[in-house]
Amino acid sequence: MLSIRKEVDIHPGLSTVGNLYQMANQGKIVVVSEWLQRLQQSKKWRAKSGTKTKSFLYSFFTGSSDITPFYFIEIGLLIQYVESEIQKETDNIRKIIFQDLLEKLLLDQSNNAEYVLLDGQNRLFEGIVPFFQGTLKNNSYKRPFHFFDDEKDEWVKYNDFKYTDIDLPQEVKEIFYNTRVVIAQGVAGSIDSYVDSIVDMNNGEPWTLFESTIIRPKALCYLINKDIFRDPIIQALFGNDELEGSIRDMSGAYEIQKKGDARMIAELVYGLGHNFTSGLGSEETVSNMLLDSDNHFVMAYDKVKKYLDFISNTLKCLINANNGNTVKPLDKNALRNLIMLFDMMVNPSNCYYRNCPIKVRTLSEIKQPHTIIEQFIRWHDEKNDKKATPQDFGKNDKPKPDTYAFNNRGTNKDNIDERLHFINEWVANNAEDWVVKSYIMSDSVNYRDYKIILQKENGYKDKYTKGNSKFGLRDSLHIDHVKPRKSGGTNEVDNLVVTRPKPNLIKSDRY
Repeated sequence: MLSIRKEVDIHPGLSTVGNLYQMANQGKIVVVSEWLQRLQQSKKWRAKSGTKTKSFLYSFFTGSSDITPFYFIEIGLLIQYVESEIQKETDNIRKIIFQDLLEKLLLDQSNNAEYVLLDGQNRLFEGIVPFFQGTLKNNSYKRPFHFFDDEKDEWVKYNDFKYTDIDLPQEVKEIFYNTRVVIAQGVAGSIDSYVDSIVDMNNGEPWTLFESTIIRPKALCYLINKDIFRDPIIQALFGNDELEGSIRDMSGAYEIQKKGDARMIAELVYGLGHNFTSGLGSEETVSNMLLDSDNHFVMAYDKVKKYLDFISNTLKCLINANNGNTVKPLDKNALRNLIMLFDMMVNPSNCYYRNCPIKVRTLSEIKQPHTIIEQFIRWHDEKNDKKATPQDFGKNDKPKPDTYAFNNRGTNKDNIDERLHFINEWVANNAEDWVVKSYIMSDSVNYRDYKIILQKENGYKDKYTKGNSKFGLRDSLHIDHVKPRKSGGTNEVDNLVVTRPKPNLIKSDRY
């Protein structure tokens, strides 16, 4: 007799929705948001007076409960998996990550948890639980529930009611409570195989490659998910179902409900992990990075997290977390570029650190970060606005190649390199003013580092020399002000050129 090898061992069965509610209400069912789950879509289910919630409840109680399974695994199975990963793991950093999750699971288990819910969290916690608790914000259904009264031989209608209403007949309550529900309980098998089955079951809401990767039981996935689900500073920056956040247009592939905040963070980890020399990665390369969870990228995540915390705290995102979309200070690229700005100032491994005129050992050495961030956002928005910078835009209002706006539309290697160049030039244009106004300490500025920027701006040629004007590798170079300082010239890049000493001295004698 033949039998197929099972990747997962699932015991199907029938229960009542009342029993399911009691298990959830007593904490016997938990959700591990760091792994195995999409974001609970509270906003979508509660929108328009809870239309989606009530639509589900109506169809559920009137028949679909028999074909809508709830999918669990025993919490002990997940604990065993995490314990085995700890035993196998040789890297201490990743071992600590798994130990953190193990402590959470053991705490859940000690608090009465028996099962981890894999599929059905929105149906259970946005629909069934608030229905039985009587906490739905709106209780008016498109169609009434019909009950047949045998004694009166007629149909009775109920609408606009709460389950907890005193005047709702007990017989009606019992019918709701005893509605059959299908339970699928996983008791053995590979955790990765359970994740595969979750993705395959959710065909109604298509999963992207990134979404199906970020829920995997991997160290880097856990770190990112832990912060987007638990860290209020990160949530205030990106937003969640309760907070609007501070970033405009988290839509499409970056929709919060599809873990777009996790995707942005993962892309930044990929970029910083490669010192911003390889772009922000494709969906495939970023997903592979998550699956590998290499220690190098775990440490890169720590740096990205520090920058995100710094930006969120500086902008007071927790206080301003419910700004409307029109007054949110950041768009997605402003956030990305701010992180690249701070990384080039503080991280010696960053490919532009050597050329950056301002270098600080820690972000705390920036004395007026709020002002600098506001200046950057204003500059960023203007450079992307065809009315503010019409010279950067061509036909059909499309940005011209080699402009800041053009490169903000892509995240590949060349786009990121050009962004870094423009950001570095912006730093050079503002460095002197920041020192004068004590936004940064004067010893953070090294004007010699302007040379690298200026050589590129000047096409690596000496503008004061005819003939063979290209710089040699061993040429001694001076920085000159086109308009002298004593005549009102500034240290901005547009007023600076790199030249050989002799023409610079000749020019200086004439001024």
